[in-house]
Amino acid sequence: MGFSEKLVNDPRVQAYYKAYMAHPFIRGLADGSLCREKFKNYLVQDTHYLKDYGRVYAHAFLLGDGIRELQFLHTCIGVVLAEETNMHIRYLSDYGLDVYKIESMPEHPVTRAYLDYMLSFAPAKDMKTLFMSALPCTLTYEFIGKELFKERQAIWASQAEPQRHYYDPWIESYAGQSFEDFSKDSCDLIDRYCVNLTQEEEESLIQIFLEACKHEMHFWDMSFETIKESDHGNDL
Repeated sequence: MGFSEKLVNDPRVQAYYKAYMAHPFIRGLADGSLCREKFKNYLVQDTHYLKDYGRVYAHAFLLGDGIRELQFLHTCIGVVLAEETNMHIRYLSDYGLDVYKIESMPEHPVTRAYLDYMLSFAPAKDMKTLFMSALPCTLTYEFIGKELFKERQAIWASQAEPQRHYYDPWIESYAGQSFEDFSKDSCDLIDRYCVNLTQEEEESLIQIFLEACKHEMHFWDMSFETIKESDHGNDL
């Protein structure tokens, strides 16, 4: 069993996965009932997030070893700043927004805190800790996407004509083969770096993963809240 499998099966991680699936933001994505304004808030903050998330992978790229690994880390940057950002662009256009307009819009403290947490591992130049801090975003989005897609398939199977809703493209993006491959390759990378670890080293890395999971939960909480104009400006 690779370290990534042991990590995901840890009961503390599984508790976060279960909590994500019960979160009102995720439930709203599942049945299409999520308020569009809340989704807009999410899109704006996630666009801010993706920009610096790409920088986390850029730091990892500088630590990469060998052509194959460097190619994958280059792909990581592309997935974040191209594939995921492009999916955002399609939704943002519904609100008269694009990624360039969002750069001048306020970044929520929850977004900044998550990014600063991941970037705090960059100075140590340790692939294990840096990549571990970024891994929950990949694995949890894949998990959520696949779980929601299974729910959608079960509903469609009961309908004479499958009824799609506004958030289906978001679900399908994270449930798709491309993102699954990205997730698997991410696990393969961390498994290569996490061999022959002591129990203390394993627990230290698990704690990094769990802290990032907590930031993920705060991000869903923030996305579901109605952001007050007085706090964050009229653009939101």
